[in-house]
Order: sequence, then structure tokens, then C-alpha cells
Amino acid sequence: MAEFTHVATLAVPFGEARLAQVACASLGADQELSSDRVSRTISAKDAVLEVEFRAESLRMLRVSVNGFMDSLILVAKTIEAFA
Repeated sequence: MAEFTHVATLAVPFGEARLAQVACASLGADQELSSDRVSRTISAKDAVLEVEFRAESLRMLRVSVNGFMDSLILVAKTIEAFA
């Protein structure tokens, strides 16, 4: 098993705790495609979505964070449209 030496942490504020929970549930449904090389932990604390990425290489960390950001943007736009 690879050692996850590279870490990135995101804190994304939402207007309400309920919206952060919705985003957490939506984004938490998808698992990492390369779970043997990247780990992601996602949680909602109050109105903040917290995400921690751990990866074996900087490249894998970048790829994972970029893919997650694309999904986060989609979820945020959907919440904005329907909330």
C-alpha cells in the first residue's frame, strides 16, 4: 500500500448548515477512482464543507482536487438554483 505523504485541505463555506450537509451528501456519494493512490475525507461542520485529500504523489493530489472542484462547482450551482 502506498504512503499518502501529500495532503490538501479545503474548507468551503455555505450559507447554512443544511446546505453544507446537502453538498456533503452529494459529493460523498462518489468514491475516488484511484483509491489505492488517493484518499478523500469529506464532512460538514456547521455551515462549512471540509475536505481532506491525501495522495502518494503531487500529481495524483492535483488530479483528485481538480476533479472534486468540478463536482463541487456543479453541486454549488444546483444548490443555488433550487435553494
